[in-house]
Amino acid sequence: MSILSDLFKREDRLGPGVAPDEPRKKGLRRLWEVCTRDLGSFFWAGLLALAGLAAWYFLTVFALLSRSLALVAAAGAAGGLAAAPELCALTDLILRGLRDEPFYFWRAWRKAWRSSLPACLAPGAALGAAAALDVFAAQLALEGSAAGGTLWGVILGMALLAGFAPYLCAQMVLFEQPLGRSLKNSLLLFLAGLPRSLGAAAILLGYAAAIALFAPLAYLLLILGNVWLPLAAALLAVYRPMEQALDLEKQVRAVQEERRGRQ
Repeated sequence: MSILSDLFKREDRLGPGVAPDEPRKKGLRRLWEVCTRDLGSFFWAGLLALAGLAAWYFLTVFALLSRSLALVAAAGAAGGLAAAPELCALTDLILRGLRDEPFYFWRAWRKAWRSSLPACLAPGAALGAAAALDVFAAQLALEGSAAGGTLWGVILGMALLAGFAPYLCAQMVLFEQPLGRSLKNSLLLFLAGLPRSLGAAAILLGYAAAIALFAPLAYLLLILGNVWLPLAAALLAVYRPMEQALDLEKQVRAVQEERRGRQ
């Protein structure tokens, strides 16, 4: 009953946060702590992100029927444009939870959506097109129409995209900086924390594969866990290398204080 009440609690109430000196849990205990504390906010933000990804999915599926490389890439790019702002906003809320920062759900989501919109459209279109082309290549490989080894190349490409994307989303919602710098930092973080990066990719791809393989039985999980559950687990996996490399929480506090000074 408490879980249902968490899902439908008033969004104008400040999230609970934690005491500044409280030690942080690790692993699954930390994931449980963060997700149960901010469950309602994550759930609704995840549904909005799922709506954006649904646009990418349906556009890509219709384009695949044409078997046109250019149309698949264009459809993936259009879907990426639709999904990117919602994914960035969800990433922002999850990172707030991982920093133990209290927040008002709707105010924080809307602010993150607006602030990340200019920065995320170009990478969203590029990653959306790349993901759609990966799916197209996988379709050809499974049909036997592609060269041998294509399927393994597709799996590798998907793993690289899925492992790289959380770093890039985090960079875009946390810092106001040129896209080139965000891409460079994301690549360096991906390589520096490679085992965790691949672990995050495995979480995201494994979740998507489970939904696809066990549909329609998995649709309940898709609604309840939507996008927030795998993304929270993936961001938790890569949060430590980001914090160590960028002194993340100190930088975020400095940026927040600077923004307050401008107001």
